Amino acid sequence: MARVFMYDVSSKHEENVLSGFDRLVDVARGSDIVKKKSPTAVKLHVGEVNNINYVNPGFVNRLVGLIGKAGGKAFLTDTTTLYAGRRYRADLHIALAREHGFDFAPMIIADGLFGDDYVEIDGRKIASLFGHIDTMFCVSHFKGHLTCGFGGALKNLGMGCSAKGGKLEMHSGSKPYVDADRCTQCLTCFDYCIHEAIIRTESVVEIDRNVCTGCAGCMSVCPDRAIKFSWDAVSSDIQKGIAGYAASTIKEKRVFYLNFLMNISPDCDCFHTNRPMIAPDVGILASFDPVSIDQACYDLVKKPIDRLHPELDPTEQLVHAERLGAGERKYDLESI
Repeated sequence: MARVFMYDVSSKHEENVLSGFDRLVDVARGSDIVKKKSPTAVKLHVGEVNNINYVNPGFVNRLVGLIGKAGGKAFLTDTTTLYAGRRYRADLHIALAREHGFDFAPMIIADGLFGDDYVEIDGRKIASLFGHIDTMFCVSHFKGHLTCGFGGALKNLGMGCSAKGGKLEMHSGSKPYVDADRCTQCLTCFDYCIHEAIIRTESVVEIDRNVCTGCAGCMSVCPDRAIKFSWDAVSSDIQKGIAGYAASTIKEKRVFYLNFLMNISPDCDCFHTNRPMIAPDVGILASFDPVSIDQACYDLVKKPIDRLHPELDPTEQLVHAERLGAGERKYDLESI
């Protein structure tokens, strides 16, 4: 049975919460995975423009310090998004991270400038950086989610560590298409595509779906946001995709997980808006098992999560991840 440790922020402590966070990492032996003088990835979500519910950078800064004390060389990382926004391209993503206070450590966007830099693991398009590192701290904000019921460590791993093409597969299983009404025929996508999947004529630019690999890089380079895809995957398919990508991402890696059950918002941190929280702050959880830590978080706030989208079964991601060997749902919760 996996062990999950929790620092309860609703209880009184003699120490402040940042010192309590340090103690949580110490008690859970998170620093044990650090290799001296080796690069150590801190996977996080820096929040979208106008969103204020992402994990406070003060905690991440403390974690970077703890990794340094253990002899590691920490850097922050995330991947580009499918939707248009400040995190759509690597340079813009890094600039936003700094604006949101994540300016205390190097930031590397794991799937490259346009989100098309990946390695294949089990046939899945994993951001290339994760094919080169073997030590990672996964820092996740546990909250509600429109299609998955909740998002935690598994979503941070599965969706958050995939390249654009992987996100495309999980969301729809489709390939990009050109919105003729928005396309100005600038041919930026035509010049970019190394697979020669872009077809141009005097009157139209199209994507040959038989040639397209689904890398989705063309979506990033299009200056007019004229290349789109269909958000037609059902919740079950997305959750299974996330579980599969998560299992492939952590293969042969040392990973320590930190879930923040604070600022428990109804929506993903990708949203540009902030709605009222669905539950009071609970605490910070730590584990070496992504399935157990998500299960524990869900158990602690099950009622408010289930009320958000009663038509969804958010446990599908947990069940499928366990079947794939990513972790186990049974856990022993220990408050520190």
